[in-house]
Amino acid sequence: MASTGDSGRVSPRHRPPVGLRVFIAILGIGAVAFNAALMLSDRAPGASRRIGGGIIARLSERLDAGGRPAQLANDPRLPTSDTLVHIGVWGVAMLFVGLAVWSWRGLAVGAAIVFACSAVIEIGQDRYTNTRTFELGDIVANGIGVALGTAVAAGSYLLWSGVAQLFGGGRPVT
Repeated sequence: MASTGDSGRVSPRHRPPVGLRVFIAILGIGAVAFNAALMLSDRAPGASRRIGGGIIARLSERLDAGGRPAQLANDPRLPTSDTLVHIGVWGVAMLFVGLAVWSWRGLAVGAAIVFACSAVIEIGQDRYTNTRTFELGDIVANGIGVALGTAVAAGSYLLWSGVAQLFGGGRPVT
């Protein structure tokens, strides 16, 4: 289901329309920016509250739970571990990036870049925030999220290419 174009690059057989991929790219950039703001949120708590209201505040509290789990353990609105939050937000960001680039090589490069951004943001928490600290477990969770987002994007490539080939839709990669 992959084809080799004139440049020798291997890509999924068919691509979604460019306009859709541009829209998804904008969502991907927004997701990475959102993640950076969330992970470094003690610099911009007012903006976080204005954008997402109580959801952002609860998500931010969950991310800070590493230092004060006893206070948050009884809040039923919050997930039981911030690991799931890290996996989720970086998985979604990577999925958007993967769907925007729509090439196997771009998927691999995008995954490396998104993971590097997540690691830099996590490491930067010690320097740029007053309430957050560096946690190796969070970088591992970020990596799991990026890997899951990459896998879902790759599955989407294969599914889209297969359906496009069956129905003759999509634009062949040249």
